[in-house]
Amino acid sequence: MENSATDFDRVLAAIRDADLRYPDEELLESFLEDSIDSENAALYALQTCPATRGGGLDLTPLLSDWKRLIAAEVSHEVPFHQQPDRVVAADIWKRDGGKCCITGLTNSLFDPLVVAPILPIMKPIQKPLHNILKAFVGPELQQWVLHGESHNAYRRYWLVRKSAATAFSRGFYQFEFDEGSVYYVAARRIGGPPWPSIHDKTPELRRGCFADHSASGIVTPDISSLQLISRFANPFRWSCVAREIAGKKLQPATKLPNTSLWHYVPERFVNTLISTWHLAPASFRILVYRCLGFIGAKVYGSSCSLKVQQLPFGMYLKTAGLTWHEGLANEYGALSLIRQHTRMPAPRPLDLASDSDKSYLLTSRVSGVRLGSCIDTLSEDEGHLLVYDLQKYIGQLRAIPKDATSKYAISNAVDEACYDHRVNMCLDYDETRGDFVGPFINEAQFNKILQTPALPNVSHCSGHNIFFTHSDLNLRNVLVRNGRLSGIVDWENSGWYPEYWDYTKAHFITKLHRRWLRIVNAVFKRHGDYDSELAIERQLWDYCM
Repeated sequence: MENSATDFDRVLAAIRDADLRYPDEELLESFLEDSIDSENAALYALQTCPATRGGGLDLTPLLSDWKRLIAAEVSHEVPFHQQPDRVVAADIWKRDGGKCCITGLTNSLFDPLVVAPILPIMKPIQKPLHNILKAFVGPELQQWVLHGESHNAYRRYWLVRKSAATAFSRGFYQFEFDEGSVYYVAARRIGGPPWPSIHDKTPELRRGCFADHSASGIVTPDISSLQLISRFANPFRWSCVAREIAGKKLQPATKLPNTSLWHYVPERFVNTLISTWHLAPASFRILVYRCLGFIGAKVYGSSCSLKVQQLPFGMYLKTAGLTWHEGLANEYGALSLIRQHTRMPAPRPLDLASDSDKSYLLTSRVSGVRLGSCIDTLSEDEGHLLVYDLQKYIGQLRAIPKDATSKYAISNAVDEACYDHRVNMCLDYDETRGDFVGPFINEAQFNKILQTPALPNVSHCSGHNIFFTHSDLNLRNVLVRNGRLSGIVDWENSGWYPEYWDYTKAHFITKLHRRWLRIVNAVFKRHGDYDSELAIERQLWDYCM
């Protein structure tokens, strides 16, 4: 028999090659990867799934049983009405120290601490599912589920924020145990917005310890129940994703959502307003921007980037030190080109100003949420529409004409040095040059910069078309609204690069998110076959990183 590691690889490959309906692939992967013994889970899968003529596995029986087990294990609602008697509830408050066992937070008027059951509702597990349960959670937890559920009220209940208990029952939190009663709580982010608001108040990885803070010798919560529901956290989340996708309605392919309030303002009026505003001294404009930034921070909160702040009136302000002025100038130039030559939903460049300390880029806001926060809940049809939208707009980018008077083939958007983490990756840092490299007279000169002396025979060939390129397509910079592409943002890396650059850079930035990379592959399949360029890039990445 093949060794267990090979069994795991074989089953995982069979799952990824099976062309399952989304998110069934992710559900089956969670059976392997979240099981208490992934090697034993893979062996169970091999014993359960018959081989196909093509050498793969018929995953139908495993997938069917797995879905039934997930549905039977725990309900997704916490029965808060199931309270222990007052004496027990009071003891649990004292035992748990007046803090939420999940988040570590104290009581709140709008989100109170409650004594809640750890497991909302245990449903009877049918006998045909006993073996798959054993393969997933192991024999000890299987017996605990079938015969040993604790009936001691002190072990069945804990003190938690009400919203945290609900989020936990829906798979948004997962427990890992260290020694004894020491545990770690991690938040699961499978699914789409809105996330439970309690997530934003919980540390990325919270350490806790179940102990009797009252020093009265009261027994602590049942660790087995927490281990059980934590094993099912990811499967629960993927099952919720499947239900959300099933209830969606497809948006028409011909209609894209409006990007922002600037979309409704007449073009001539906006141009006149911008031209008039630019007559004001830069120092005054910057003072206004800083005041708006202060207001924006109070109203909208901080953004995911320290240098970007949402402002009132549908605007964003990006701030950088003077050494990074070239990056902001490049983004301003790129957005001007895009506005002039394409219909891409991108921010409108409004102003670029500097003082003795910093540079400021003002742009309009593009509506939508970052793709990374909702890609899990895109239906297959929405995924196809996203591919369609991206193909359309990348085609428009590639049609932007380059200034015929430029002597450089490869440069940033304003015909100057390129700023790109990939270009800098294999270069020794030069304090005089900084992070801006080039520009390059031809592709051969660019290829030489990408090489590393340790791999002299690994190099790109010349002769590619040179196109205008975003150069940083990733799950943060692609925005969606109602399942459709609503904008592409963050153009500071953009410029004129070989035709494969956006494709290989997307793989460089995001190496593990397979659904996004499948979308990227489908988008660029229409524009060319860049597999050989990606293979060369991977060799260079692997060495330099």
